[in-house]
Amino acid sequence: MRDSSFLNPFTLGIISPDQEFCNREKEIEDLTRHALNTTHVVIFSPRRYGKTSLVKQVMARASAQGYLTIYVDCFSVIAREDLVQKLISAVIASMGKNVAEGNVLQKTMKLFKRIIPSIDIRPDGVSISAKYDQTTAFPYLIEDIFKGIVKHLHSKKTKCLIIFDEFQEISELKESKQVEGALREQVQAVTEIACFFVGSRRRILQSMFNDRKRPFFKLAFNYPIGKISRKDLASHIVKLFVRTRKACPLTLAEDLYDYVEGNTYYVRKLSHLLWDMTEKAATPELLSAAKGELLEMESLDLQGVFGGLLMGEKKVAMALAKERTSKPYAMDYLKKHNLSPGGLQKSMRSLQEKDIVEQDHEGIYGLTDPLFGRWCRAQDMI
Repeated sequence: MRDSSFLNPFTLGIISPDQEFCNREKEIEDLTRHALNTTHVVIFSPRRYGKTSLVKQVMARASAQGYLTIYVDCFSVIAREDLVQKLISAVIASMGKNVAEGNVLQKTMKLFKRIIPSIDIRPDGVSISAKYDQTTAFPYLIEDIFKGIVKHLHSKKTKCLIIFDEFQEISELKESKQVEGALREQVQAVTEIACFFVGSRRRILQSMFNDRKRPFFKLAFNYPIGKISRKDLASHIVKLFVRTRKACPLTLAEDLYDYVEGNTYYVRKLSHLLWDMTEKAATPELLSAAKGELLEMESLDLQGVFGGLLMGEKKVAMALAKERTSKPYAMDYLKKHNLSPGGLQKSMRSLQEKDIVEQDHEGIYGLTDPLFGRWCRAQDMI
């Protein structure tokens, strides 16, 4: 086996529970406590802040306590049927460490009345799906799944944590009110299950749980995820360089952090690039090259984000990329960036709903993605 000290320590994907996690101990402890107490929680932050890695850490701790842990990714859910399939697949996968074991299917089939789980074992892996009468109403299918989970929990004398990742996508469904209502009815009816609703489109997610007219109103605690501090994350970068027999001065790690404004994903990706470029010791020149490569690598995605905006939204994005402000409706700001009050109000609202623009705790408006801001400024200079 290759010596791990020669491998790049900056993981780009989800950080597994056995890998070192940088200073999220308070969040992990808080959320683990909520999970063990079967408390429902809404977890939100900007994209790429490490929410999925964080909840995976919590799942590992809950699992170590004997809890059943279920992870459902709602990002690709475009119909009610998708949610049923994803939820039942996640449930079956979680009930057996190895879903290829024949008795897993037999055991899970006894848990449900309306749903028939199916496991297809192929050379390239295992596929889990659900069969049911297509005329069965959606609420009854969700009820069947939750009752099946509870039946399993009672037999094992344990409890459960369900993660609904990118949960805000549910609100985009044509039947979103019915879906939210059916889930709410089951979630609030059981005491053995904690549900974590995770998302990055914060305005939409918060509306789902804070709007009196929505089914999920006040169902769960709000738990925002903030940035890891400059001191902690920069020190972590230095430590991982040293551990892999390289060096990165603390001031350079702080510069790296500042360039991407502490965005966890970009910090890891830029650190990954810098580590690859470094033979023995990282230098300002190498960091500059890594910054250029990062912006080039992300440019296609950033161009896609910009291209998907309406003209008025593009103008507002360009204005905020050049100049953040606490007073976007001030006449001086409007005149300077050629914006109209009516157009700005409409575009600002839609950009916030898309989580492209945010207002920080000091009331200053800016672009959520720091690299998107740099990309916009670069386009203005061309």
